[in-house]
Amino acid sequence: MEIVEILAEILKYIVPAVLVLIAIKYLNDVQVEKEKVESHTRFKSELLKQQLPLKLSAYERAVLFLERISPMSILPRCGNGINRTAQQFHAELIQEIRSEFEHNLVQQIYISHHAWGVLVQAKEEMINIINIASKELNEEANGLDLSKKIIEKISTLQSLPTHKATFVLKSDVHKIFEV
Repeated sequence: MEIVEILAEILKYIVPAVLVLIAIKYLNDVQVEKEKVESHTRFKSELLKQQLPLKLSAYERAVLFLERISPMSILPRCGNGINRTAQQFHAELIQEIRSEFEHNLVQQIYISHHAWGVLVQAKEEMINIINIASKELNEEANGLDLSKKIIEKISTLQSLPTHKATFVLKSDVHKIFEV
């Protein structure tokens, strides 16, 4: 019985000590996990503070791009084709759209993939409208004739591709601020 009594005496001290160590380990793990979550939350908050202005600026520039390539903006800005042939004015309009696009290409980093796709699609549709209008003119047509034909083409649309894309961009910005 001496061994049993010795073991019982040892267990009387070891079991509570082990239980205390397990409880301390558990509480320590909970605290470490809580600190990880708080650290991650602080990191995301700081990242958002830095990225939000960049994201908003990218969306603003994207909307400005869409506005600049819309017919009501690009035609007057390029002079409505006065004193140029339709082919010259056509080339100038296409070059202007492509130049504007290249100037804003980097904005895709901060804009959602879907919104960027819609923006690119709007650009391509605007180029397509200009191309179709140009093909419908005879060779003697001037730039003003092309302007009129483009306006005629867009007047048959329910909404401009640039307006549709702007709506998607605005929706994305509103989602950023949803809590």
